[in-house]
Amino acid sequence: MSFRSCLTCLVWSGLAFFMAIFVLPLTSLWAEEGPAVVKPADGRDKAASLDHPADQQRWVVFPIIASSPETGLMLGGMLFHFLPVEATGEQASTIDLMVYGTTKGQYALSLSPNIFLASGTYRINASLDGSFWKANYYEPGNDSPDLSEKYELTSLTANLTLERRLFDFLVFDLLGYYDRSEIETEPGGMLATGQVFGATDGTYVGLGVDGGYDTRDNTNSPTTGVVARYCYVKYAEGLGSDLDFSLQKAELRYYRKIDWRKDSVLALAADFRSTDGEVPFGYLSSPDGTMILRGIENGRYKDRDMISLQSEYRFPIYKKISGTVFAEASQVAPGFGDMEIKEFKTSLGSGFRYALNQDQRFNIRADLAWVDDGIGVIVNIREAF
Repeated sequence: MSFRSCLTCLVWSGLAFFMAIFVLPLTSLWAEEGPAVVKPADGRDKAASLDHPADQQRWVVFPIIASSPETGLMLGGMLFHFLPVEATGEQASTIDLMVYGTTKGQYALSLSPNIFLASGTYRINASLDGSFWKANYYEPGNDSPDLSEKYELTSLTANLTLERRLFDFLVFDLLGYYDRSEIETEPGGMLATGQVFGATDGTYVGLGVDGGYDTRDNTNSPTTGVVARYCYVKYAEGLGSDLDFSLQKAELRYYRKIDWRKDSVLALAADFRSTDGEVPFGYLSSPDGTMILRGIENGRYKDRDMISLQSEYRFPIYKKISGTVFAEASQVAPGFGDMEIKEFKTSLGSGFRYALNQDQRFNIRADLAWVDDGIGVIVNIREAF
């Protein structure tokens, strides 16, 4: 059986699994309520104690129903498992499973455990992703023409992060990446010329480090804290990679509560990304449209270097529902010295959040943005930053 056939079978199996779940009563589609409430003899309500892990919310099952120009109608499901915590305010370990397909013949399956050990001193994060994706290739550049060519990518990726936290404000990560992909391109197109790195089947293997200052009170949806981190990843032939290249990224984050409205938060972010070597086109610096420059088509603008700036105001609306307004700007170029202030692309919008697990600030988000002279819609889990 071919690589693509194996991945297709895997994704269809995942879709069948979620279809089986969704034929259960409608109550099973939503997050189970938690923590549980017990009634003592005096009749007063009390939240379930952390001494009873069974009282903590453990599961979330949620459907994926979304649409975008890139995918058409997207259908699938998400399953999240939360491991019990031992102290109030402690972030829970999670296991995420997502599977979905689109009316344009795209399919993806993702499994991602995020495990905290020793009260957050250590963290193990991994992801295993398989996908068959039809996408558009645009020439690199911040002002590249709207002309594109189609390609089909079948990929299997695996990532591993081993994290050590020191003194409650310093973090150090060891990173590992594996990516095997097969690509089909249009005859006579730019990708078919062989002049674009990543336009042929390939395997990319990299190792890296990440670390810095991080005082966020929660990584799902921070309300306070500062982040200043640097990441370096090297893909080398000596590791089994078909191409030799490197990635560097610096990120800054700032979160603070706003006093004039209860539980509202101001969030600011800046990202700087640079690449070097024989960089596959899918690894070039680019706003992905989901986390950065929300609403833009993934890969529409790409080049070796990128700067992104983000601001967001988050506020409660009613119980598990909250809202946000945001403004973002991003620019790509062959080098940071080639960038100009007037050339930034912008994304302006607002959105809603629904808390799948309030104790863990674990939200599903839906954002609507005006970006690149059009409207973009994003549905995802956790905050953009």
